[in-house]
Amino acid sequence: MQEPNMANGANAQKRISWLVFFFGLAYFCQHFAQTQTALLAQPINYFCKEALGWGPTKVEVFLSVLIIPWTIKPLYGLISDFIPLFGLRRKSYLLILNTIAALGFLAVANIADIYVIRTALLICAVGTAASDVIVDGLMVELGKKTGMTARFQSQQWLWFNVAAVLTALGGGYLSEWFEPAHALSIAAYVTAIAPAIVVIATWLLVYEDRSQFNLVELKSTTGNLFQALRSKTLWIVAAFLAFWQFRPSFGSPFYYHQTDALKFSQEFIGQLTAISCAGSVIGVLAYGRWLETRFTTKNLMYISVVLGVLSTLAYLLLIDPTTTATPLMAIIVNGVTGATNIVAFLTTLALAAQVCPKRVEALTFSVLMSVFNIAQKGSSVFGAYLYEDMFNNSLSPLIWVSALFTAACFVLVPLLPNTKKDET
Repeated sequence: MQEPNMANGANAQKRISWLVFFFGLAYFCQHFAQTQTALLAQPINYFCKEALGWGPTKVEVFLSVLIIPWTIKPLYGLISDFIPLFGLRRKSYLLILNTIAALGFLAVANIADIYVIRTALLICAVGTAASDVIVDGLMVELGKKTGMTARFQSQQWLWFNVAAVLTALGGGYLSEWFEPAHALSIAAYVTAIAPAIVVIATWLLVYEDRSQFNLVELKSTTGNLFQALRSKTLWIVAAFLAFWQFRPSFGSPFYYHQTDALKFSQEFIGQLTAISCAGSVIGVLAYGRWLETRFTTKNLMYISVVLGVLSTLAYLLLIDPTTTATPLMAIIVNGVTGATNIVAFLTTLALAAQVCPKRVEALTFSVLMSVFNIAQKGSSVFGAYLYEDMFNNSLSPLIWVSALFTAACFVLVPLLPNTKKDET
């Protein structure tokens, strides 16, 4: 695909339409290819629990290595921005990285040893994380040239959430109807299709001018990044993001609770995740059409803390299967918390974006998101440890601790910088 020329009416519109299609397709496939939150998520937890007999702490610690590729996202951006591969800054990398990811998932489908599976998944995670950064870089670059950044982003998040619903349903179905090893193998085969599609779409739809290695600009940009990282404001925001995300997670413990205490089927657990993702779609619409335009970012952070506390405490309704922990209540809680949690997530993204200095916006944002990802994984491991080793497999105290950590963010909100909206 050639770079759109806005002066060339019909042809420009057609090329932009193909770009919109590409960015939506790329995000759809990238969600499918994520190693811990997509189609593989439930089958791999199911395999570790049923086939290996592992508890939630061991599962979280064992899989925590997969977050590493997502914590070094600035490195991918620097490399693709300033070191062309075969004369191209985006296309060559996308082709190679997604090919590697596809081969990695095929390897997972044919391996029995869990430690070798983890190594293959780590390779897949590198390909997916780097591809994510490069697609975003391509989107920003072409969005500025065409004035279509907002349209590109809306398509990305729309299809990301559609993929989330489908993978949740698919993961639950596979875990319910197949043996653990077979479910994991099928999920890996299906997942391998996603990066393969990105390879084909990139080859057919992406065109970019040839580039050369620019050492001077690389040194300049890297220097600007280190200067930006000395900003006190930036570190305050980074600290808030880390603390906000580090509230002890009960993700894996809750999966075990649903399976062992509530006796929910694997298929129904997948359906609940899909309902949560559908709630997120509603939350995205509410944020974009109402909340974001009516409140300052700091006020939205206060609202997010309140919503975070309430949505966390709502899981107390799913503790006792003899009283309130019914399938209907699980549907309601997952739908509502999906909507409220995405509001908090989008608000933190907006906060991070607002404090990124000019000229190094993308790099600084990726650094902040790396902090976010590290804290998120740490919260999962810490939550699983508390559940098993401190609370004797009781979910209620873990929920209360998580809610208290969230409530403590009230203390940090006043330290956050004012936005332009706050000052007007």
